Amino acid sequence: MDMDPSRWTPWILGRASFGVTPQMIRDMENMGVEGWVDWQLEPQLIDDTELESKLASFEWLGQTAAEMRMHPTKPDWEIAHEGRGVRLLRATFSNRQLFERIVEFWTDHFNVYGSDDDLWTLKLVDDVEVIRSLALGKFRDLLHASAKSPAMIAYLDNDTNIVGAAQENYAREVMELHTLGVTGPYTENDVRELARCFTGWNFWKIWESTTQYGLFRFKSWEHDTGPKQVLGLNIPAGGGMSDAETVLDHLASHPSTIDFVTTKLAKWLLGYAPPAAVIAAAKARWVATDGDIKEIVRLLLSRSSIQQAEPWRNPKFKRPFHWAVSFFRATGIDLPRSGDTIWTLFGTGQVPYQWPAPNGYPDVIGAWASLLMPRWQRAANFGQGWEWSTDHTNADMRALLNGTPKDRWAQRIADLLTGGTMPAREVRRIQAYIDTFNNPTDQIVGEAFELVASSPGFGRY
Repeated sequence: MDMDPSRWTPWILGRASFGVTPQMIRDMENMGVEGWVDWQLEPQLIDDTELESKLASFEWLGQTAAEMRMHPTKPDWEIAHEGRGVRLLRATFSNRQLFERIVEFWTDHFNVYGSDDDLWTLKLVDDVEVIRSLALGKFRDLLHASAKSPAMIAYLDNDTNIVGAAQENYAREVMELHTLGVTGPYTENDVRELARCFTGWNFWKIWESTTQYGLFRFKSWEHDTGPKQVLGLNIPAGGGMSDAETVLDHLASHPSTIDFVTTKLAKWLLGYAPPAAVIAAAKARWVATDGDIKEIVRLLLSRSSIQQAEPWRNPKFKRPFHWAVSFFRATGIDLPRSGDTIWTLFGTGQVPYQWPAPNGYPDVIGAWASLLMPRWQRAANFGQGWEWSTDHTNADMRALLNGTPKDRWAQRIADLLTGGTMPAREVRRIQAYIDTFNNPTDQIVGEAFELVASSPGFGRY
């Protein structure tokens, strides 16, 4: 039996945001699913003053890599850690929730490990100028910007890619992970030839210029100007940057790229195994719009796609960062020391910009289902007011019950944390525990929140 569309709200919000809140539920109920999606797909029109006030203390935001590197009091590693805290604040408090979810998708798709040498600051610039600037633009533009990103160049060693000694790391990953996919129609010779196309793509190093540090730089004298052939494309001799740019254009519109990226995005928003018809429709939308990401997302979150995918029948498993942020959002806990909160999340297995491999944090249940103990510990700490990174107390948790009678506490907490998607059997079990106490203390209230946050129902979305 199909679910009544009026009950879609918490399931769609679970996919299109970092976690339900009462206000978001009211917004979607008032606008309808597609109206809410249309609203969210114009993030620049959504007021975000609350978040902006929380970010005001990070004076380095918007600075160049050179300015960050020359910060008078903070070393680059400290700025990088604050950057992880900024990512946490954006995910938790932004009203532009769908945008933030798409930012996370592209952050993993074009993954750059942010804790090494130049990458401390270059990744923060990449986040602003590449990922956030183009997350809802054309895929072609995002691909080109990523290829020219000094963070990506440093991460995948293209700054050592010179004529006569081609470095193949980026050439391989741009085809395998960013465009065509691991089964894409490319050969080892294509990798070698594409690496030759990217020779000379570099960035200004700190010892070359303290003012231009971290800017893209094409070193023509290090470029291989000989003829090349990539994926059947003949690149004539005597070229420069256009050698690689021609191939990037070809990759951006290649059928394998369209299939790989739309399927991955459909899995991100709709489920681990989205219907073939939905993927086909998304691919058609890509072709019709020349890879307009905003329009592909709109198609994937349309009424038709949701009806076919039925996310309530095919829930996903929250990754650790999503799990933590959804708890923060549902409970309204403030995070005045976001950098400290980040330290507490390291044990969960997912912290922004900390995945060392180029494939990004995995979006499959098998990667996370065996890593539950750190989540339970985090839930216990917050439930009992033991988390040193925030000022919330046991009394704050009790206040969230809003006067609800004790025999309804489990349902109240489940509704608050999941928007009403927690299975009734899980609610009953938690209520049975609460019922064993005649006069529950604040500690028992905290434990009730811990149990809901640690349950399978909260872990799914």
